[in-house]
Amino acid sequence: MSQLDAVEAAVRAAKHLTDMDKGAIELAYRLARLIDEAHEAGHDAEMKASFGPMPTLNKVLDGLGLTPNGRKNLGEKEVVGGKLASLRTGRPDAKVC
Repeated sequence: MSQLDAVEAAVRAAKHLTDMDKGAIELAYRLARLIDEAHEAGHDAEMKASFGPMPTLNKVLDGLGLTPNGRKNLGEKEVVGGKLASLRTGRPDAKVC
């Protein structure tokens, strides 16, 4: 999977993004394309990308709430665990059999 494919999948899966995020989303797509192009160009280009586009893309994805750290900053709780964890957290979707 290319970097662009991964970013597009993350944007599609995110339910919290709005029209106000379009600029940052387009920036993420552009950076992902640059990273993919560097990967295609070879080791030297990819090394250069690791000091510019890669960290910048990570910051943009954080800002959009598309990384674990970014989701924490949104205040959304990440759902982890099975039935026992849901019972412990008092989630309404917890079912007792």
